[in-house]
Amino acid sequence: MYAHREITDAKQVLDLVRYAHSIRNPEISGVGEYLASDLAEGRRLFGVTAADRLVACWLLHPFRMRLRRSLVSMGGIGLVGSRPDVRGQGSVRFLLEKSLETMREAGHAVSVLYPFSQSFYRKYGWELFTQSRRYELALGGIQIPDDGSTSLDAIELSYPDEASKAFYNAYAAEHYTFAQRGDPEWRKALHLWPDHIARGAVKIVDGETVVGLLGYTLYRRPDKEAATLNVHLFAHSSEEAKRAMLRYLKRQSHQNPTAELHVPMDEVLWPYLADSPTQHRIHDEAMIRVVDLECLDRLELDAPDTQLDVEVADPQAPWNAGVWSLRVRDGRLGVARGSKALLRCGIGALSSVLSGFASCGELIAARRIEALPGYDGADLPKVTTLLADGF
Repeated sequence: MYAHREITDAKQVLDLVRYAHSIRNPEISGVGEYLASDLAEGRRLFGVTAADRLVACWLLHPFRMRLRRSLVSMGGIGLVGSRPDVRGQGSVRFLLEKSLETMREAGHAVSVLYPFSQSFYRKYGWELFTQSRRYELALGGIQIPDDGSTSLDAIELSYPDEASKAFYNAYAAEHYTFAQRGDPEWRKALHLWPDHIARGAVKIVDGETVVGLLGYTLYRRPDKEAATLNVHLFAHSSEEAKRAMLRYLKRQSHQNPTAELHVPMDEVLWPYLADSPTQHRIHDEAMIRVVDLECLDRLELDAPDTQLDVEVADPQAPWNAGVWSLRVRDGRLGVARGSKALLRCGIGALSSVLSGFASCGELIAARRIEALPGYDGADLPKVTTLLADGF
């Protein structure tokens, strides 16, 4: 009934995208230009057709993402949408199954997406793997102790210079589940949309050395007169660099009284705040899915030697189904077909465990993983996860 093909002209999907993503008419031409630049920079657009009629689409963003202690090839899925008259008829299920085949052919070990509904994507093997702390606070209430003769300076950039880009990629290779960024990723991260006033970066330098990087968006809410500063990147190599970033933010309070900060779950801010934030919440973000388990062979991770023997169910990607022996030896994961399972789960639960977001113990307690006779409690340690790129 359905066919899957690559699309090279972004204009072909605009009517579908307009409805599926509730894009206002004045903005649709800008979306078309943005998609055209996506395709020119190496992203790939795909469509699902029925009787030569385009009924669904999706966009593939290729990344190199930190997973545990390795950089792996990751396929970011965006722009998923379908026509209203084919909803509930299997077009998106077909699309997601084809996306897995496409990503496997491209060598992507895992896939990430930002869900409109966790329960919807969970049916197809994606599972939650990142959360962030989101603060809304008064910038004037930031209290920074005097660092004396600190040599750190904050320098405003409309676009990161080469030193800042190098700092970011080195930081991303060592922290959380950040992805590497080249110019296409930076242009996307700093793209100005109609409701933005400004976007940019602030580098913290010690002499000529970059020791921190802050990314922001300045925008105005329709119901407020003052602009709000949204800080969506908060990367620093030391507590001193972190204080310099907070000091920079405090100085913005004369023009922008409030800010929204999106930071990793392990980022400690409360000692620098005079009072409680206006809002402080934990926000569910991206979901992850293993595309091809065998691609994770030799994955580096900080874990003691252990072995997980898992029977995996994966109806959408049958090459992942079956019994697998996941053996950690000397900080590397070995992935091989197994014979006897001591755990049983779907690919989504296993994906969350492999990412470091969840443990087997937690998901066994929640009955998302089944412990079989002989299971001795073998597990992988959890880590703090966060992906700083949206798509």
